[in-house]
Amino acid sequence: MSDPETQMVPNPERRNLLIFAIALIGAGISGVMGYAIFGYAVGQALKADGTSGDGNWIGIGKLDDFSEGVPTQKNITVTTHDGWVNHRSEEAVWVVRNTDKVTVFTATCPHLGCKVNWQEQAAQSCFYCPCHASSFNVNGTLIKGAAARGLDTLDWRRQADGMIQVNFKRFKAIVAEKVELL
Repeated sequence: MSDPETQMVPNPERRNLLIFAIALIGAGISGVMGYAIFGYAVGQALKADGTSGDGNWIGIGKLDDFSEGVPTQKNITVTTHDGWVNHRSEEAVWVVRNTDKVTVFTATCPHLGCKVNWQEQAAQSCFYCPCHASSFNVNGTLIKGAAARGLDTLDWRRQADGMIQVNFKRFKAIVAEKVELL
């Protein structure tokens, strides 16, 4: 028969293998949990806003959709990324076509942020802000009123398929110079 003391002696190699396997499983679980927690709590705030550094380009139609010299209002949906929260808002822009070029204005008055409308009048057609009676000509230049500057223009581009896209941005109100809000 065998000695009872030799049967009770644990195998150190087997014990080390079990300790290593448990440590490896624990590290894997910790890594997966850490990655998930970091991705939720911090990673979304550090992630790019989905515009690839190229702006917030939104299609507004083809060049032929706009009449020459006549302001046309287009409603767009703007998505703003704030950390892991996406905000969607409906905005309006005014498009004025001049041959093969367009000028795109925000529909937001630079005075206090009210929406401007195009008014056809016999004497002088203009963009008009009903809040404080500011008016702007078809080129966006301030005619009269409480605004400190003309209407804010937006960058635009024409795609290969002829689609016009606008890079929507918001600008600081009340100041005389055009300052983009971040």
